[in-house]
Amino acid sequence: MSRNKVALGSEHPHCDSIQLAMLILFFAAWGIDTLSYFVVRISTVLVGLTSFPLLLFPVILAWGFGGYLGLKSHEAVFGETVGQSRLIDSGVYSWVRHPMYLGTLMFCLGFFFSSLSLLSLGVWIGFFILYDKMATYEEKELIRILGEQYIAYQKRVPKWVPRIRHGSCLEIYWAENQCQKT
Repeated sequence: MSRNKVALGSEHPHCDSIQLAMLILFFAAWGIDTLSYFVVRISTVLVGLTSFPLLLFPVILAWGFGGYLGLKSHEAVFGETVGQSRLIDSGVYSWVRHPMYLGTLMFCLGFFFSSLSLLSLGVWIGFFILYDKMATYEEKELIRILGEQYIAYQKRVPKWVPRIRHGSCLEIYWAENQCQKT
């Protein structure tokens, strides 16, 4: 938490350690697997199955969306000074309940798409499972603190995959106030 904010709930007790360890493990697996593909040709990398231009689109999409989620969620949580803690349910927090975690996962997924390393995909799946467990832990704490307000938020906003509904506006690269909430 920043000095500007009063914490509403609590993170998983090992949140920072788990995130750091998983990022190191992911990039080590991705880097070693990708490097071994180019050096000794022994690897789980499947990049040879498709052309690089076809891989470029999901790489850019994952990095762009992941970076946007990370930036906007950090701005929402750490960017403004408030006296009282409150549930943040606007902006990227109206798309998914854990945009910081999802942003990190999408950024790593972009690296997977850049080489199609099955080893890094396995680590990414483990990373997702740990993030899901941390998010579930944090949500239990928020339900204890906020009660029905958080339960209503859970019903309204998906945990991981943004909903795209007919007539709704998922504003990824546009100003947050261009969309009217329905």
